Amino acid sequence: MEQDGEFKRGWPVLAAAAVGVGLGLSPLPFYTIGVMIPPLLQEFGPMGWTPGDILNALAIYTFGAFAASPIIGIMAERFGARRVALVSVVTFSLAMMALALNTGSKSLYIVLWLVLAFAGAGTLPITFTRPVANWFDRNRGIALGIALIATGVFGALAKFFSQYIVSNPEWHFIGGSGWRTAYVLLGLLPLFIAFPLVWLGLRDLDDTPARDAKSTDLKLPILAIALVGTIGLVWIVTRQVFPLAAANGWRLEYIMALGFSLLVFVPIIMMMVLNIKTAPVQAASSARLELPGLTLGETLKTWRFWLLAICFVPISYAIGAIIPNIERVLTTTGMGMDEAVGLATLTGLAVLGGRIIGGYLIDRFWAPGVAFVFLASPAIALHLLGQPDVSVTTATIAILMIGFGAGVEYDFMAYMVSKYFGMKSYSAIYGAIYGFFALGAGLGPSIMTNIADGRGLSLMGFETGLLTGQDWSFTLTKSALLLFAFTIPLLFLGKYKYGHADIVDSVTEAEKTSETGHA
Repeated sequence: MEQDGEFKRGWPVLAAAAVGVGLGLSPLPFYTIGVMIPPLLQEFGPMGWTPGDILNALAIYTFGAFAASPIIGIMAERFGARRVALVSVVTFSLAMMALALNTGSKSLYIVLWLVLAFAGAGTLPITFTRPVANWFDRNRGIALGIALIATGVFGALAKFFSQYIVSNPEWHFIGGSGWRTAYVLLGLLPLFIAFPLVWLGLRDLDDTPARDAKSTDLKLPILAIALVGTIGLVWIVTRQVFPLAAANGWRLEYIMALGFSLLVFVPIIMMMVLNIKTAPVQAASSARLELPGLTLGETLKTWRFWLLAICFVPISYAIGAIIPNIERVLTTTGMGMDEAVGLATLTGLAVLGGRIIGGYLIDRFWAPGVAFVFLASPAIALHLLGQPDVSVTTATIAILMIGFGAGVEYDFMAYMVSKYFGMKSYSAIYGAIYGFFALGAGLGPSIMTNIADGRGLSLMGFETGLLTGQDWSFTLTKSALLLFAFTIPLLFLGKYKYGHADIVDSVTEAEKTSETGHA
């Protein structure tokens, strides 16, 4: 099958996966917690709450994702990515809304975030990248990049969405609280936008049929729900963005928010207008399509798995930890806050560029080599930001390099799992590696901040006494060395083990049989 045919055939899967992961556990809680800190402190500060207590949620979220990721991967292999995704979208929506139930109990707060991590684990890239990787072979890199762009897109939209709800008292209709209302409405977004698209568009090669044939007849009513939810999201984001733009000028982040809001409509309109086929592909025997690759047990015995798992912990730490701290780093060099915030906005643009360009390149060149260039370049950026005097030009270059690195982590990890271990147990293997990735990315911001502030290596109040008395210069330069050191082993991965397998031909045959069976 021609390369162009992959997108012609697989775009509903790609669109559903993008919206599903974009309105999932990875972006929504992470991007919106900063908006919730002021109102939570206003309500619970008199009860002894601190910003650190609120941000401890990210550590709990990380440990929960670390524990749940392998389980979700195995479930996706056993029950199919579509079924796991549909169930998890619902449970994640309920868990997001449950965050509004907090009464000021720190224990309850931690429990609610732990429930959120487990309830939403099925909305992580573990689940949604599997169908994309199966449907796309020759264009797998760029397809994964497009799907995972949505984490940044919906994360930015969710931040504007939440800020509008929190800052406008007329929206405080749940307990008279803006943050409670925001969490309830955030929970409704995946239920009303992601669920319908996943129901209709997401289908893996080896998913067993549920009620797909019937759902085709219900295409318009189901998509109408997604359209209403999307209109609500775009309307609120627009109401937030226009006043901000009027007060601060048309900064890049406002333009991006408006543009991305319109893009949300695209997959819905396409699915409404075009005749999408929702029945999953199946072999003639009605048995699960046998895909090439290793089992999870076999993979755990390979050195390549452990090399990737171990390397991605410091990589995700170094790249993930700096992004929430960019403004603080720039202001320590004498830069004004407004200027620092404006430069930090470039991170989002660079992330998007990294996903698309990185995905395009790994389809055409050896992925570990491309990964080394993209993931090692932020090491140079960290070193530059760690210098006493940082010019605007230097800061701009550094931020773009960091954004490019942050934009390809998920993509490279997913791509290399498919190429070195195959698609047979993709979700289980990816889930296992993702757990290691989550440790670095989730704990990194707090660890980096504590070291740079002189408190040393500490987390959730646990003090080790190590690296105390340091500053941002020490922290960034040592993080740069750590990042560079752990990108080098990627170059030893060697040749692909499952490169350009003729999955597409198998799909074509299976789909013909499936269509004949449904006719």
